[in-house]
Amino acid sequence: ADMLREQGRERFLTAGETHRLFLALDAEPSRTAATCIALLALTGARRSEALNMRWEDVDIPRRLWQVPRAKSGRRRHIPLSDAAVAVLLSLPRPPGCPWVFPGADPARPLEGVRKCWDRVKARAGLARDLRLHDLRHSFASTLVNHGRPIYEVAEILGHSQISTTRRYSHFQNDRLVDAANIAGRLAAPFLTAAE
Repeated sequence: ADMLREQGRERFLTAGETHRLFLALDAEPSRTAATCIALLALTGARRSEALNMRWEDVDIPRRLWQVPRAKSGRRRHIPLSDAAVAVLLSLPRPPGCPWVFPGADPARPLEGVRKCWDRVKARAGLARDLRLHDLRHSFASTLVNHGRPIYEVAEILGHSQISTTRRYSHFQNDRLVDAANIAGRLAAPFLTAAE
């Protein structure tokens, strides 16, 4: 029953939904929360990792974000794409504020993005039950569907078990049809003879 429930909960954004999400984030007045959500979509990071992100953990020249204490208890490294770097460079950096996403009190990090997430989902016409964590699933699926090896995706997501990454990644059906067609080509002589 647990397996069925888990499979039923999988949710991945299509390319069109992702485009609408970023348009909605661009129109969102709450810039700190919107930028935090954008970074989640662009890195596959966990919400807690982004909310507790400090400037000292970001190395823009090396395009690297070091999460000091990941869920595994170990330090992990998240590569920063061109888009993620652009998002980070767009952020104001108040003097003396260590947080990438400061809260209303700059001495503390942003507490959460739930209200912003609900507004953005509505504006983008996305399913109401879409969770912030589904951005992590979508990130993994995008990489896998563009041919990146599961081991690379596991490393980026900070998974110690490949089986966890497999659950996160979801092949688009057209990729699976392309894969099946490789075997189907072997039947070409049979299909030609049958015509």
